Amino acid sequence: MALQRNSESYIAGAVPLNRNGPRYSADIDIFHDQEASVASAAEADAALLTKASFDLKWIRREPGLYVALIARGNESMRLEWVRDSDFRFFPILPDKTFGYMLHVIDIATNKVLAAAGRREPCDVLDLLTIHDHYVRLGAVIWAAVSKDPGYSPENLISEIKPPRGRSSVWIKSEGLAPTQQRGTRAPSLLSVPGALDPASYGLFAAPAEVDAWPGTAHDGGAGLNPVNKR
Repeated sequence: MALQRNSESYIAGAVPLNRNGPRYSADIDIFHDQEASVASAAEADAALLTKASFDLKWIRREPGLYVALIARGNESMRLEWVRDSDFRFFPILPDKTFGYMLHVIDIATNKVLAAAGRREPCDVLDLLTIHDHYVRLGAVIWAAVSKDPGYSPENLISEIKPPRGRSSVWIKSEGLAPTQQRGTRAPSLLSVPGALDPASYGLFAAPAEVDAWPGTAHDGGAGLNPVNKR
């Protein structure tokens, strides 16, 4: 499938974010700038997977959103082809594993906005991964409100709350099989050390990981300029 990705059909979400992260994602997100591209990419990928002897079951097929469950043997994965906004801070990047992928900083802003609208334990882990390995959450908060002007930084922070009750999430383990962690309570964003420290705004957390991608510069706190094709 990587060979069928391009700058108009690219991998986003938790899978590239957690390439070396602590958890497995339940799905693979394939983003598209144009609604018409969603159906054509989904059908092309479905034909390729079927030819490769995967079982494929469509869950949703509607304009701007195709969802399928693919399986072979005892393993399965959910694929989602989605139309997403073309507002982004960095260009789409070629990638040896995924073909093309959304820049990790743009994935981070999407994750923050998603976390504000739902209560999922996976979001907490992803925010911790972003803060510890990619970019400080304070900087991500400021970038996210540029993408969604309906939020202010303070309002966005207040909407990011830990999941209610106790939940489970698949965590990577040292062995071959993932382990499902149950009965743990997720921390509040406000409890993450340094996450919202103004001194950390605009500073990348892991130069060795971020520098590998073109289009990412350590600017000592300079603002991010959005790339919008429209």
